[in-house]
Amino acid sequence: MPRWVLDETRRPLVIVHLDDPTAKEAPDFESLLAAFARVKALAEIAPCYVVVDLTGARPDARRRQRLVEWLQSEGLAVRDRLGAFGVVAPSTLLRGAFTAVQWFFLEGDRVKRTEVFADRATAIAWARAQMP
Repeated sequence: MPRWVLDETRRPLVIVHLDDPTAKEAPDFESLLAAFARVKALAEIAPCYVVVDLTGARPDARRRQRLVEWLQSEGLAVRDRLGAFGVVAPSTLLRGAFTAVQWFFLEGDRVKRTEVFADRATAIAWARAQMP
C-alpha cells in the first residue's frame, strides 16, 4: 500500500507526496494525516512553504470528509503559518478534490499564495520563489 511521506530536507520548503504514485491500490490515509501533523509541528516553529503532490492519489468522499474533519480540528491552527501552499493536481478530478478542501482550509484567503500545478518541478520552483 502506498504511503504519504513528508520530505523536509529543503526546509522551509516541505513536500508531501506518495512513496509510490503508480501503485494500483489506494494510498494509506493515516500516513497523509501523519504528514500533515508534521507540517503543523514544523509551521509552529517557523513559516513553511508547502507543496502537496497529489499524483497517484485516489480521493473518495469518505477520505475527503476525514481530511476536512482533520483540518477543522488540527489544520486551521497552521494555515496562518504557511508562507505558500502549492498543490500538484495532474487531473481534473484531483483539482476538484483540492478545490473542495481549499474552500474549507484556506477560507477567507488566509494563505495569500496558493496555486495549483500540473507537475512537481513547477510547484517547487514557485514555492521557492515565494520565500523571502
